[in-house]
Amino acid sequence: MPNTGVDPLSNGTTCLRDAALMQKLGINTIRVYNLGPAIDHDECVSIFNAVGIYMILDVNSPLPNESLNAEDPGSSYDSTYLQQIFGIVEAFKDYPNTLGFFAGNEDINDGNSASLDPPYLRAVTRDLKNYIAQHANRSIPVGYSAADVRPLLVDTWQYLQCAINGSTNDPTRIDFFGLNSYSWCGGPPATTFDTAGYNTLIADFSNTTVPVFFSEYGCNKVEPRIWDDAQALYSSAMTAFFSGGLAYQWTEDSNNFGLVNVSSNSSVQLRVDFDNFQAQLNKLNVAELESSNGTATALTPPVCQNSLIGNSGISNDFTIPSIPPGGQDMIDNGLSNPNNGKLVQVTQLNVPMSIFGSDGSEITGLAINPLPNDQSNAPSGQNTTGATTTTSAGSAASPSPTSAAGRQAVTGVLTLMVVTVMGALGCSAIV
Repeated sequence: MPNTGVDPLSNGTTCLRDAALMQKLGINTIRVYNLGPAIDHDECVSIFNAVGIYMILDVNSPLPNESLNAEDPGSSYDSTYLQQIFGIVEAFKDYPNTLGFFAGNEDINDGNSASLDPPYLRAVTRDLKNYIAQHANRSIPVGYSAADVRPLLVDTWQYLQCAINGSTNDPTRIDFFGLNSYSWCGGPPATTFDTAGYNTLIADFSNTTVPVFFSEYGCNKVEPRIWDDAQALYSSAMTAFFSGGLAYQWTEDSNNFGLVNVSSNSSVQLRVDFDNFQAQLNKLNVAELESSNGTATALTPPVCQNSLIGNSGISNDFTIPSIPPGGQDMIDNGLSNPNNGKLVQVTQLNVPMSIFGSDGSEITGLAINPLPNDQSNAPSGQNTTGATTTTSAGSAASPSPTSAAGRQAVTGVLTLMVVTVMGALGCSAIV
């Protein structure tokens, strides 16, 4: 992370702590930001894999030369940048619980970036997919995470999901589309499906040809958050078109979005936000949610053309920039001496640091519970700080965390159930 200088997946002990808490919460996927391609992630990733938790990873970093300059993308789209994003692919491609990569996050957020960035985002998507095809032993989806700027949102999605020349195998086309959504903000007055604009989102994305989900959600204008937006997000009205969401964020910092407080000695205290979120997840019918709707990926994408884009200011230029000098050689021959991650045996199950509930009482005996193959994590119906509660949640098989062959993310809808972003740690998680 830029504010700590620590890669969020570099310390196995803290990952064990967080994985144990996330497993109790019912998380099945984490989104991880700000990763270093040269760091050893094996222990952390293996722990998350053991408990049935997948990863969607941002290839960009806020450090110099490790992301596109949204105000001048051509100046930053070079071989140094490609080394960063290809390095992330190399570091994570061999982990079977790598679910996908984000090629960009909120790059398009105003008029200037809307006019300049879209062709470069398609170029980065192409480069990542070509590198994966050449050097990974399976397909790994590549997508984009959009800012919640509603005037730009639909045209951004249209620009990125269409197929140039009508080819469904167009490598510049995204495999999934994420929306960082903060429109459901609690009350009083209480937020409703319509006041949050969810009815409009359904209308806007009803003909999507790629999986769409909330890549961040969890407005905190009213605290503590009660997370009733989770019930709306996983309602039948939304799940017909949206594949769940990533709740923002895991670790508390100055922005007040965290689910847990982490002290300097690595002990953790749950926040009321954690308890409220868990209560909402326990109400979900997981078995019903895991009956995935593959409609989006069965549709033929629209052909990219100027008329597809409205009057938002989003570029309608589908001439995609050529790969920078040296980039094609990296794709053809791979990076020199890359850091390739691999699963390792998880031997430590018990969390060694102190964990406290939101009421200050100590939670004892916290440990991870490794899951059998072909199972992902799901809400258990338990309250981490209290007694077992009744729930309709059930556990069903999902793509195997130990076998890439079982993964359905490329040809089917991503089954993202609830997500929490490890903010200060740089991750997000999905149930």
